Amino acid sequence: MIDFHAHIYPDALAAGVIHKLGAAAAEIVCMPSTDATYTDTKRYFKENGIDKFVVLNIATREKQHKNVNDFAIALDQDPDIISFGSVYPTGDTFEPELLRLKAAGIKGIKLHPEYQDFAVNDRRAFRVYEMCRDLDLIISFHAGYDLAYMHRLNCPADAARDVVNNFPKNKFVFAHFGGYRIFDAVNEYLAGQNCYFDTSFVSEHEREFIPAINKMIKKHGAEGFLFGSDTPWMHVKKSIEFIDMLDLTDREKELIFDGNARALLFK
Repeated sequence: MIDFHAHIYPDALAAGVIHKLGAAAAEIVCMPSTDATYTDTKRYFKENGIDKFVVLNIATREKQHKNVNDFAIALDQDPDIISFGSVYPTGDTFEPELLRLKAAGIKGIKLHPEYQDFAVNDRRAFRVYEMCRDLDLIISFHAGYDLAYMHRLNCPADAARDVVNNFPKNKFVFAHFGGYRIFDAVNEYLAGQNCYFDTSFVSEHEREFIPAINKMIKKHGAEGFLFGSDTPWMHVKKSIEFIDMLDLTDREKELIFDGNARALLFK
């Protein structure tokens, strides 16, 4: 089983990040599932039946992306980890970082429109999308609302569709079933487009969204979904239980839990 959505932080920073972001996530998550360090996250995934996991690193400032990518490249040396880098998408220093990530064997980058304060269809960011297309780098986006930034929505479904339509050859993954808590809009604008959705951060606490997500699966196809938990912010078991609540065949579950991610990451 592959978890496509996890976070690890350097040991010196992990406790501070957990404290800062954990308060915002308390509405859904009572306690983080790990301390967000490498050692504890490895233990946790092994205990919960995860064979490999994607670590999504995020550069929240332009001057930060070199250090973030140093960390990403180091994590990627672990055979159980597929580590994504990051760049600051509206800055001017992303090109050498993307080249460095590609040379190091990194498979993709993570962009977070809320944390990085940009609209997903901001034309300045198109330069990054173009270069990722040419380098065959996957782009994983935070999509929909973020509990720490509920006052703004920088990756709505209609803007995400604009990006997908402008870059039909890119490999895009929109997190949280295409857009956290905007599932009707995902069904209207983004489902059925040439992109993937990961399943992270939605759990049995949000059963009211099941009809919209079942509709999404029928429209988008099970082949377009990647299992993710958003560890440490959601427990793997809760994420699995939510998938089991959906209207899926056993074969479709196999694709979501493992097959789709292997086809995207290791083909």
